[in-house]
Amino acid sequence: MNGTGKPDHPPSPDQPSQVSAWLLAALLLLAVLPYVNTLQNTFVYDDNNEVVTNPYIRSFSHVGDIFSTRILAHLGARGATNYYRPIGILGFLICYQLFGLLPYGFHLANVLLHALTVCLVFGLSRRLFRNEGLAFAAAAIFALHPIHTESVAWVSGVTDLDLAVFYLAAFWFFVSSARPQGARSEARQWGMAGSFILALLSKEQAVTLPLTAMIFEHFYRDDRASTSWRQKISRYGILWLLVVVYVLFRIRFFGAFAPVQLTAHLSWYEACLSAAPLLGLYLWKTIWPVHLIAFYPFHKSVTPLDPRVLAGVAALALSAWAFIFLWRRHRRVSFGLVWFFINIAPVLNSRWLGPNVFTERYLYLPSVGLCWVFGFMLQAVWSYSAVRPRAWRVAFATIVGALALLAVVRIVTRNREWRDDETYYRVTLAAMPEAAGLRLNLGAVYWNRGLPDAAENEWKQALVVSPNSAQLMNNLGLVHARKKQNDEAIDYFQKSMRLRPNYTDAHLNLGRLYDSMGRTSDAELQLRAAVALAPLSVATRNELGNFYLKAGRLAEAEEQFRASAASIPNGTAFDALGDIARHDGRREAAERAYRQAISLDEFDSHGHFGLAAILEAEGHTAEAVSHYRAGLEIDPRNPDALAALQRLTTNPTPAPTPHP
Repeated sequence: MNGTGKPDHPPSPDQPSQVSAWLLAALLLLAVLPYVNTLQNTFVYDDNNEVVTNPYIRSFSHVGDIFSTRILAHLGARGATNYYRPIGILGFLICYQLFGLLPYGFHLANVLLHALTVCLVFGLSRRLFRNEGLAFAAAAIFALHPIHTESVAWVSGVTDLDLAVFYLAAFWFFVSSARPQGARSEARQWGMAGSFILALLSKEQAVTLPLTAMIFEHFYRDDRASTSWRQKISRYGILWLLVVVYVLFRIRFFGAFAPVQLTAHLSWYEACLSAAPLLGLYLWKTIWPVHLIAFYPFHKSVTPLDPRVLAGVAALALSAWAFIFLWRRHRRVSFGLVWFFINIAPVLNSRWLGPNVFTERYLYLPSVGLCWVFGFMLQAVWSYSAVRPRAWRVAFATIVGALALLAVVRIVTRNREWRDDETYYRVTLAAMPEAAGLRLNLGAVYWNRGLPDAAENEWKQALVVSPNSAQLMNNLGLVHARKKQNDEAIDYFQKSMRLRPNYTDAHLNLGRLYDSMGRTSDAELQLRAAVALAPLSVATRNELGNFYLKAGRLAEAEEQFRASAASIPNGTAFDALGDIARHDGRREAAERAYRQAISLDEFDSHGHFGLAAILEAEGHTAEAVSHYRAGLEIDPRNPDALAALQRLTTNPTPAPTPHP
């Protein structure tokens, strides 16, 4: 590289060399190998809502719903959010069709998307800087940066990977669309527009692309001095038009671009002040990714004299100095800082973000810009060492190799934090005990494992930090209901409803409690409210269906179980549908329902026994015996099944002869 920062012999950006192929192969190894151990991880945290219990990923018939609703719309009223991420959910749908609910398939998709992103960083960097060494350094830093572990190791982090892939592709098409005399490639313009649409459908942060492209066009493009404003605008104007369409679409379907203020009690003034500490922390974590955790507490800033605000302003001032230095010495490299600040800006608005206002995964796309700066610095030092004694270059290579090895070790060890729910919550709480939401979830893990005392302990600790949590009130209601302290349980459930009227679980659990107390009219009211709030919820539909089934209201029960099975096929619903059909004398319908239940869970003893009874009545003795035995392996003391098996094996009935 000469003194201007330009390569002496720039490679053709459209004709990758043999060296480029080897560099890409090395980058693929750097991108994939550190994340191989994520394939052992399960679904964690938000994965349970976005994947495990999401009915939209079970069938391609829901594609229309995926593109017309927000990310948690299937949760009903309590799924209200500002996030519209249809590409991520569509990806989950494809993974489900390929792998079912096997987590390794979803983790594999994340790793492959990360590898694709690394390749795109290399290709775009090569085109921007016309220097394979700088491009490789930037892409390698991106591949091995530990700040990216959350996006890659966590299934729900895929939205940042989707965004990066399509954003980088769109910008590559934009950069490469320029032709001599201000002309443009129409094919690459179409590629840019298509990639940008997919980026917008991946994550809201994509709206920054038109501004990024506009700044590049007017201040960094090689032909900026010889092209007119009209020619410049013609290259990126379609991006602005697509943003307008996207914003109008969101307003039309959701009522506003961001209708929900997720961070309560935060004014615009406080949000602006709080942006400075957030910016400083994002810069620091990119430069020094040592202490990484899944949850960072957010404390709003209320005065400009807050030390955190002052630190953020100082970081911004240093960044401005670095920009001026690079602008004067190596203008194209200064674009890396422009890229970073434009793409980090949307997540500095803490009013629109959830409990995790600061989150490492938000750095996935913005960090590309800083990787360009870091890559340039590495190459500059390497070039400087070339004219020094050989020991300099050996020492520099050793240091870089050691840093790369440390990065790999950090990535591999951090991937284990997403092994399962309990590991994720325990590790995060050890580093950040005040994360009440995660403590609440850890209690839920213990509760579901049959450890109610451990669950209660976690929930009471969380209550100290978050005394007005509707979820905690609901969970403490469960604790008192288990202890038969019904009045206290009712009080907690009602507190939960007052704090969050659209919280489905409080209505569902109160309905269950009323039903156990014999207050059937009150129970039905609460269960119907739960269904109204979350009509796609299997739990609410099945609970109301069981309520009607016990009351002998079979037609209403069947309606609920059919809705449950249509949402997510499940054995509970199909078993109940089989029982109802069998009661009504509809043997064929009962047989189909029981077979569907067994196909979902071969250890469903109820399904085996129900099907066996149908087969016995039809004279299919051998198959009936087979299903009775299969059911008894799971429920070996079932008296009816034991009696039936004794009857059939002692005095078997021959199968009916088919009519000619």
